Amino acid sequence: YLDSYHEVYYSITDRTMKSMCTMLRSLLTVSHLDLSLYGNDEITDVGVIDLMDAIQSLQHLSRLNLNLYCCRKVTDVGGEKVGDIVRARTSLIDVEVDVTETGISSGGVANLESVRNTRSFHQLQIISRW
Repeated sequence: YLDSYHEVYYSITDRTMKSMCTMLRSLLTVSHLDLSLYGNDEITDVGVIDLMDAIQSLQHLSRLNLNLYCCRKVTDVGGEKVGDIVRARTSLIDVEVDVTETGISSGGVANLESVRNTRSFHQLQIISRW
């Protein structure tokens, strides 16, 4: 029984994200997920979309900490997918997403922030410092 999972990925690419997502989907009981893709220029919106689809399948997930700091190839498209899944995965009540120094525009950040208007969260923190 696994209740929390914490990992930092330095060298993951969109292609290797697929196998990581397969592994994530097997964490059926996980309630806390702490993932850092910090400073990764290999990850694009494609990888983020795959990751968020895997996160959507985690039925018991209540806490998500996703660090996309300095993932410069992640744009509003990836940011929108993060927002869609955070909105849809209603078990998620404690969310922190760092999109500092990504390719997500201020409008994309505002779109992510708007998730808080759709339902209640214990904590929803979108970090974006420039």
